[in-house]
Amino acid sequence: MLTAELPESLQLQFEQTAQKLFDHDAVKRATIEAVESWLAKQRKRWIDLEAKANDQAFEKLQAQLEKEHFGKWIVIAHGKLQGVGGSLAEVNHLAPNAQDRIVMQVGERRPKEIDLGWQIGLN
Repeated sequence: MLTAELPESLQLQFEQTAQKLFDHDAVKRATIEAVESWLAKQRKRWIDLEAKANDQAFEKLQAQLEKEHFGKWIVIAHGKLQGVGGSLAEVNHLAPNAQDRIVMQVGERRPKEIDLGWQIGLN
């Protein structure tokens, strides 16, 4: 069970707004929605931090990778090189639980990142 004490004015505003939006269990439903929203924001923050670490690792390693592994496939995750292989199939299994990975063929231009605008969340 979660218990939190809010400043009185914030609690009053929260309860009034919840009552306007929900028929029954208003505060409970609004609290769940608020926590889900906060968790989604934190997941995005974590992914952004991991992506930044991966980008920095790639920039730091790029010259060495091009010299030693040109044409090979690499995976960078958790801010470091996870592995090198001769094909995508050889490296695709590396760091499967990473929130962000760079998977690319060394010497090829990195594709532009595309934000699809959605995420899958499992409860």
